[in-house]
Amino acid sequence: MAISLRDPRLYVFVIGILLIVALILVYPVKIAGEVKDRIEVTQQDLEIKQAELATLQSRSAEDMAVLEQEINLLTQQLGELNRFLPSEYRQGEVLNILTEKADNSGLTILALTPLPPGPQGQYLVYAWQVQIMGQFHRLGVFFDQLTQQTMLTAVTDLAVVQQKAADGSFDNMHATFTLSAFVQP
Repeated sequence: MAISLRDPRLYVFVIGILLIVALILVYPVKIAGEVKDRIEVTQQDLEIKQAELATLQSRSAEDMAVLEQEINLLTQQLGELNRFLPSEYRQGEVLNILTEKADNSGLTILALTPLPPGPQGQYLVYAWQVQIMGQFHRLGVFFDQLTQQTMLTAVTDLAVVQQKAADGSFDNMHATFTLSAFVQP
């Protein structure tokens, strides 16, 4: 079987081979190049998104650290405020403070009566009716010692009566008052 150069089958065969070679050469350059370009663009987008994520994560970590510091500071401030305005009082603890301060001041407690807690403005108030006896200037020392306490207190209904001492002097007194301690509602 001899093939002549003028045979149309030969031209079809050569054109087919050329098309196959062209397809093999053009595919990686043209078609695969477009796919490669899309992959590169997608990789760049991915890198940008990863950088944004890292930035957001670092900001979130910084924000969380700042929030943690603020929470710790506020917790500390609340603890300090609770010393002055606690959420409750223990009757025995307050009675011990009153008797200790009276003893330190040279006064004698005659009566110490807890009153029922009640609201006053935005606070709940614990109160104690106190009757004491001693010298006038010792009463001032007693009140001064009460102001040194960390609790927020008030003295109301103070009544002081001068009493004659055994030696006839009038430097003794009998006092009644209400001591109130405020708590958070």
